[in-house]
Amino acid sequence: MPSRIVLFDLDGTLTDSQAGIVASFRHALGSFGLDADAAAIRRWIGPPLVDGLAALGVPAGELDAAVAVYRAYFSTTGLYENRLYDGVDGLLRRLGDAGVTMGVATSKLTPFARRITEHFGIAARFRVVAGGSVDGRRVRKEDVVAHALERLGAPDASTVALVGDRGDDMRAAGAHGLAGIGVTWGYGTPQELADAGAAHLVSSPDELAALLLPSVSPRRRG
Repeated sequence: MPSRIVLFDLDGTLTDSQAGIVASFRHALGSFGLDADAAAIRRWIGPPLVDGLAALGVPAGELDAAVAVYRAYFSTTGLYENRLYDGVDGLLRRLGDAGVTMGVATSKLTPFARRITEHFGIAARFRVVAGGSVDGRRVRKEDVVAHALERLGAPDASTVALVGDRGDDMRAAGAHGLAGIGVTWGYGTPQELADAGAAHLVSSPDELAALLLPSVSPRRRG
């Protein structure tokens, strides 16, 4: 299924950010006398931050304050407790060499997403890095994807694929008529991705390259 444009989620798709996000959640929860284990927090890596904090016990009236505490910690410490998944750099290089236009569409704030892509030396590979807005007007994944598509000149949906690891990503793809590709190395499960409408599931960056560029064969494991 060759696509001329590919939008990537960030957390759980391009980068393994679990350590920094879990630490940031715990820091924010602790400021309200709350705690959660890593498994409970992991379920909220990807969806909007405010949803995760609410689900983990922060009262509705304290959510804005909890978000501020989380972001203060994340911006200085949690953001860098992160790594590129093995094979992602090569995947981006192969897609770029084939002339594919790439972008990032993440629920994470746009300034954080830009800093992360710059930190890992991949920022130049993306035509657009679209994330949540600081003013809170753009939070949901559907809105982030709409913003990314607008910045790309409103391309024909049939030319665009959205790659992500959570159901929110697949639902956003469906909302905009894009091909949703679920990656199983992230934080969602294959069942979650399938239930949310994923058109394809892939288990490695090599499999993703082979799907997006049919002339590319997956590398042998050995």
